[in-house]
Amino acid sequence: MSSCLSCGKPLNPDAPMHNASQGKAVRARQPEYRLSQIFGSAAMSKRTLILLSLIAAFRIAALAADLPGSKDPPGMKRYEDSEIIGYREPRFDEFLVPMGPPTSQDPPKYTKSLQVEGLVSRYTYVAPAGRTPTELLRNYKLEFQRLDLVTLYEKGTSDRGWFGPTLSPIAVEDKIGDILAYNEAQERVLVGKSKDTSPTYYYVFVTSYRDGNMPDRLRSRVTKDRALAELVVVTPQQMEKKMAFVNAGEMSRSLAESGKIALYGIYFDTDKDSVRPDSQTTLQEIARLLTANRGLKVSVVGHTDNQGKPDYNLDLSRRRAASVVRELTSKYGVAVDRLSSFGCGFYAPVASNDTEDGKAKNRRVELVKW
Repeated sequence: MSSCLSCGKPLNPDAPMHNASQGKAVRARQPEYRLSQIFGSAAMSKRTLILLSLIAAFRIAALAADLPGSKDPPGMKRYEDSEIIGYREPRFDEFLVPMGPPTSQDPPKYTKSLQVEGLVSRYTYVAPAGRTPTELLRNYKLEFQRLDLVTLYEKGTSDRGWFGPTLSPIAVEDKIGDILAYNEAQERVLVGKSKDTSPTYYYVFVTSYRDGNMPDRLRSRVTKDRALAELVVVTPQQMEKKMAFVNAGEMSRSLAESGKIALYGIYFDTDKDSVRPDSQTTLQEIARLLTANRGLKVSVVGHTDNQGKPDYNLDLSRRRAASVVRELTSKYGVAVDRLSSFGCGFYAPVASNDTEDGKAKNRRVELVKW
């Protein structure tokens, strides 16, 4: 059999016409051949392929990078190609769920609201360029339908109420600047809950960026009119009982050893000074303590975390301490002259207010022996 003089391949008389340029064209279309021409050898092409793949992966990650350590809430999908730019992992906390327009921005208050507690997590998303708040809200409405959630409240652009500034405490803690605060005209709000006996709550706030400070890390991604979403999820979970419950014997030992005892089983709703019914177990133990130690006198001292203005927290802590004294005297028959009340606000922390765990420890009532 004869061979081609140009490329050396055997010539098959039954095959279509063959020429050397066709063989070169086939090789040129192969990635290995192209890279070997660029980098000098086929051996180099394999290493180069790996290098180029890594470069491409890094470029893709840079274009669509979530905040390190962040992830979507279980079960709920994000708007396609959105990025997480603010995040707080689930931690035990309380949250005031808005069910009406705001009446106060600092601290946040609403015409109607629901105080809930559990594992509170937060997610701030920036949508792809060109998307609108309307599209984001429509996406979350579809998610509510898919998850079979009950809608508790919805606010459109024509409804009254400026929600952005009420998110300032969240923005400060999650380090996202003022990107959510200053575009009332584009705000939408959607609030819902699951149908479980102990429901999970969802608060969705949607807007677009108009103005406001932001950290340097966001300047290339959060540009004017870029659509944004803030999602708060509260899943049910009780605070550890070992932290919340202290019996009369433990109170007595701590007062004898250190002169005080911190109590975490006395509860108040946010910005309220009325003692909640689920505080009665701890109040009963205080009454037992005082009944067993007839000569004991204590001051009830209220403490808060650093959320809100200092003067407000100081006054709130004083009112809460006074409410505890009233409960003990009116319901448990403790003599008025054995009790006094005082409030410290956030001026006597036992932990750092930079973390949610620290804030939870600082929100307490103390008994101080006198």
